[in-house]
Amino acid sequence: MKQVNGTATVAHELYAVIRERIVNGLYGQGMRLTEQQIAAEFNTSRTPVREALRQLTADGFLVFKPNSGTLVREWSTQQIHELFDLRVLIESEIALHAAEHIDDAGLSELTKAQDEIEARGADISEENTVRIGHLNRRFHALIAQASDSERLTSVLSNAIEQPIVQRTFRRYTVPQLERSFAHHRELLDAFRSRNGAWAKSIMTCHIHAAKFALLQDNPHADDNADTP
Repeated sequence: MKQVNGTATVAHELYAVIRERIVNGLYGQGMRLTEQQIAAEFNTSRTPVREALRQLTADGFLVFKPNSGTLVREWSTQQIHELFDLRVLIESEIALHAAEHIDDAGLSELTKAQDEIEARGADISEENTVRIGHLNRRFHALIAQASDSERLTSVLSNAIEQPIVQRTFRRYTVPQLERSFAHHRELLDAFRSRNGAWAKSIMTCHIHAAKFALLQDNPHADDNADTP
């Protein structure tokens, strides 16, 4: 990370870098992060590191445990159910509103995003699933933008940016990834037809399928995982 002046600015940059590493899985669930470790890696003092870790803990990406220190948050089965069920409620409504408000330019941008997502086919290598994860965030963000619902989008933002959501693609089998592609294509058809009910039902199926894939193989999903 480039050195910049001002503790607050450094803390902000550290927050963004550490958060992205958690989202991408570089810092895995249960991993211990120390001020000394982060400060040494980024060649900075411990003060901005402390502030960045404090904010990440407040935002639910990290947890502090006495005698253990600061750890990357782990997710229980119940917490995953709750998070994805919240997404179903909010994001299905967003899809409905998007179908009613999206214009031709928005449709074109969404279609290009999906073309990029599928550019390497159903390749489930680490490199490609990370690439798809970034593009998928953009796809869903474009739908939220098209919905013209600032209130719903604001509520969704925190849920969809949770690291357990962003790592979903790493759990997919080839058929599951192909199903995800098909859901996106059907969403595009629903948007083209301006059919809100159709878009809502597809988004509901899409998120439930993602939850199923994640819960099939989540070694940290137990009833003793950390609470936010």
